[in-house]
Amino acid sequence: MSASDPTLALLPPPQSLLPARPEQGRSLVLVLIIMAFLASLALLFSRGADRLSERWSAQLSQTSTVQIMLSSEYQREPEMMRAIEVLRETLPEASIQSLSRAQSGALIRPWLGGTALPDDLPVPGVIQVEAQAKLPQEVLTRKFEEAGLVSVIDDHSRFSADLKRTVGRLVLLGVGLVTFVGVAATAVSIFATRASLASQRDIIHVLVQAGATDRFIAGLMVGQAAKRGLIGGLCGSGLALVLWLILSFGPASGTVGWRSLAQGGLIDSGIDLLALGLLSLAFCAVCALSAGWAALRQLAFERRRA
Repeated sequence: MSASDPTLALLPPPQSLLPARPEQGRSLVLVLIIMAFLASLALLFSRGADRLSERWSAQLSQTSTVQIMLSSEYQREPEMMRAIEVLRETLPEASIQSLSRAQSGALIRPWLGGTALPDDLPVPGVIQVEAQAKLPQEVLTRKFEEAGLVSVIDDHSRFSADLKRTVGRLVLLGVGLVTFVGVAATAVSIFATRASLASQRDIIHVLVQAGATDRFIAGLMVGQAAKRGLIGGLCGSGLALVLWLILSFGPASGTVGWRSLAQGGLIDSGIDLLALGLLSLAFCAVCALSAGWAALRQLAFERRRA
């Protein structure tokens, strides 16, 4: 019979020597999809939080706040003018913006219980400075003192350090969750392999009588587990990707999600997609390796017992 014989199309497709039960396969794939979905979300949120921290830290490193402790409210304008002159002389390329009394008062109002500020209360003058280089605090403090001004300079370094520590813990939490899901996937694959071997004991016995080795039978289990792991990993990562796209370009855009292409989000999204693909492959590999290990151990145990 030639390969082009039309009767070949009527033949049923070849079946696996160890066919998995449909109800068992669907349940396992569903569990793997859920685990892959959680692992993918943890990965995306960890990377998104890390990128957001870098953007905020970069903005904070370029922005500083200078407070001028006014001697009286009536001296606000001349003392603020002297402070701005000192800043422009020291940082000629910096962007300097002085806040009005109303704007400065709004910053301290929450600590005063929302009460109205007296007109003669000397609200500290606030100046925002944006500069590429770090502010020379010692030099500025000395020049302010020479100009007869009392100043407090905040370069937001403490807040930036706290932010980095917090994001570092979030990244570690995400890595821990991905690791936990990997361990859970390993346990699920081992349990499914042992259950499959137990439910198909008669078929395995026939294969052994036909001369099949433990490695051959374990290879059949590895193929089934790899297929389940790949389907679960791809579907779970796909669902996480859909949710991430909604977060990136929906009502919550501009937070931990992807930025638009105009803002340089192409590289970030490409790296994340590559990471999701590798996660799906790792999911497949974990399921396959754990299934092979469990099958070899179970078959060796059965041979010893026989």
